[in-house]
Amino acid sequence: MKCPNCRTKEMVVITMMVGGEQVTLHSCSSCDLRWWETPEGATSLAGVLDLAAAAR
Repeated sequence: MKCPNCRTKEMVVITMMVGGEQVTLHSCSSCDLRWWETPEGATSLAGVLDLAAAAR
């Protein structure tokens, strides 16, 4: 998938389990655009950190 912001690079997509939930990071190394998604939709970095903290 090309970056929707700069359209010059392929996005890095990393899917992982955080606090028992699947989260996916989309990242562009060219323009530094980043966003997180869960199966329910977009989430913030704070939401991902909350999942990680709840798992402790």
